Amino acid sequence: MDQKALQHHVLKVFSELESRIAQRIIDALSQQPNAVTGTLVASENLLKDGQLCEALQISTSHFYKMKKAHRDFPVYNVHGAKRYKLSEVEQFIKSLNQ
Repeated sequence: MDQKALQHHVLKVFSELESRIAQRIIDALSQQPNAVTGTLVASENLLKDGQLCEALQISTSHFYKMKKAHRDFPVYNVHGAKRYKLSEVEQFIKSLNQ
């Protein structure tokens, strides 16, 4: 085998190894709790109060009254800032209506 062919095969092996290691790291990180929120990392964005109210099409005063009335309202504390997942809040509101 000449030098060029050997170099090609070695490069191919290392590229495949790099790809497998990267995929294992991504898989492991997606299973680990997030250090900031203590929850599993998810692809859903965390919303601010105003963004959540806009998405739910409710007033901020209604939102704060509902949040105050229910201590189990789904909220994430990110370095002291309150954030919300739209899907969790929608599910919470549905559970209230049942």
